[in-house]
Amino acid sequence: MPEDCETHPDEDAAITVRCVTADYLSFAAKKYASSPERYERQKRLCDMVDKEYGDLPAVDFGPRRLSQLRDLLVASKNRRGRHNTRVYINDQVRTIVRVFKHGVARELVPATVLNALEALSPLVEGESVATESVAREPVDIEAVRETAEYLSPVLKAMVQVQVATGMRPSELFRMRASDIEQREDGVWVYRPSEHKTKRHGKKKQVPIVGEAKAALEPYLDREPTDFCFKPEESARWYQQQRSANRKTPANEGDRPGYNKRTRSGESKPRQYSPKFDKDSYRRAIVHAAKKAGAEHWTPYQLRHTAATVIREALGIEGAQALLGHSKRQMTEHYAKESLDKAIEAAKAGPKL
Repeated sequence: MPEDCETHPDEDAAITVRCVTADYLSFAAKKYASSPERYERQKRLCDMVDKEYGDLPAVDFGPRRLSQLRDLLVASKNRRGRHNTRVYINDQVRTIVRVFKHGVARELVPATVLNALEALSPLVEGESVATESVAREPVDIEAVRETAEYLSPVLKAMVQVQVATGMRPSELFRMRASDIEQREDGVWVYRPSEHKTKRHGKKKQVPIVGEAKAALEPYLDREPTDFCFKPEESARWYQQQRSANRKTPANEGDRPGYNKRTRSGESKPRQYSPKFDKDSYRRAIVHAAKKAGAEHWTPYQLRHTAATVIREALGIEGAQALLGHSKRQMTEHYAKESLDKAIEAAKAGPKL
């Protein structure tokens, strides 16, 4: 929090919007310490709010100004050059409201500010100029198989695990050996420490069997806090492939990983992230699909593919059990029942 933003100021001191967002980000940095991508997304949003209204007294930030921010989001484009979708914009507006809700809890702003912001209705399909989301379709498993031939062993294993389990990409990235129970019956159960429905008090259990087990096993020999799938190992493999296929004789040119810029000190060796994120994973798959001449597809479509195959084999309940879509609060008995169904579903899932 900026030094000029005290948590409990004198009554005469004006708390600005910038103070409210800064206090929220201090809280978010701790809450989402294990999910830096989520924190960064919220920071970018708060930066946008600060740019427009940072110096405004927080008590003067109401529905009209929130609506103006929303209009800005409608007109803006994301990092891929596409307009923000209506669903995304509504989610961003809800996040801004949560920022001020936190400010109310911290006694930075009165509750009347929050009540007023909550009065702004969300954008409705057909009643807004905001871009609508394109429904994700399952990807043909043959396209996945073709793409896999051009992926590094690390990425291929990730695709095999994801298509067999239907887990979200974010759950795949965070997978650690310490999160996996290797049961006596041969079934492995992955319990993500962080997942989408955790805040609702739900437990996520992902059974890993058959091909997914075989794909994952080489990546379990890690330190307890290390992620199974490391970008550096994938990058090294691609580097080795380029070196093996290069046309310059081995006794000429630069050794792998070095060039004129690295030798001169202009470019330092690359620092790798400890785990993949949605962008790096997506880029690798899109690039491999293009090289393979396969149809364009993205990682999240694998979840839809798994859902489709399992639903056809076992019905909707099997798909819900494996993908974690149940809306009921799980008692210990229901969790066991759900896990049994999920194991059955995992065995019926698609294979590469």
